[in-house]
Amino acid sequence: MHIRFSILFLLLPLLTACVTVGERVPDNIKASAINVQLGMGYMRQNNMEMANEKLLKALRQDPDSAAAHNAFGILQDRLLQKDKAEEHYQRATELDPEDSAAANNYGRFLCRNEREAESVKYFLQALDNPLYRTPEFAYTNAALCLIKIDQRDRAKEYLAKALAVRSNFSGALIALAKMNFDDKDFTNAKLYVDRYHLVAQPTSHSLWLAIRTELEMDGGRDVDELAGQLEAKFPNSQEYKSWLKIK
Repeated sequence: MHIRFSILFLLLPLLTACVTVGERVPDNIKASAINVQLGMGYMRQNNMEMANEKLLKALRQDPDSAAAHNAFGILQDRLLQKDKAEEHYQRATELDPEDSAAANNYGRFLCRNEREAESVKYFLQALDNPLYRTPEFAYTNAALCLIKIDQRDRAKEYLAKALAVRSNFSGALIALAKMNFDDKDFTNAKLYVDRYHLVAQPTSHSLWLAIRTELEMDGGRDVDELAGQLEAKFPNSQEYKSWLKIK
């Protein structure tokens, strides 16, 4: 869907005023917030050039805007500019420690870049804000990072907390399904992957996990049904190729 932006320019008399160096001008703060939203909109359209233009303008208008730094960090992250991304994620969390979205984004960045233990600090920072609207994301992200460094008990604790907040959160359900499968607890693996398929569209990963779980539990009829879905929806996937090897 193409988003059309209509911008009205007004000619105003030139006004002069004395502003203390470093003072945040209210009009600039508002303009920066608008450009952050425009920049994020362009990112959703995959128009990185315009996103970059709007977000740089937002930063010039309000260099102390945590939202602008967070958005610019996301952009640089997507452009694989790791140093710039980290600089702006970190600045966002410093400017507003209660910006849970920025803390969660910085945590994800650190986790993807093999700094898992460090990342947990920022997920917990996101969760410190009682007004955070989606804590299930931070709990699940923290758990996935802890799994990578083999802190599985702590990871399960965070996944349980994610489901306590939102019982049908698909990210936590599939993570617990995989953890239980790896632990050879196939009964609970089946429970969680079945719950996942009730609330989310199957993926090649989730179907292959379900197939392997059923095979461990001798669920022949269910295996045939799941394999049929895998073939129909993901015939070119690595998971379907793996199924063909053991079929």
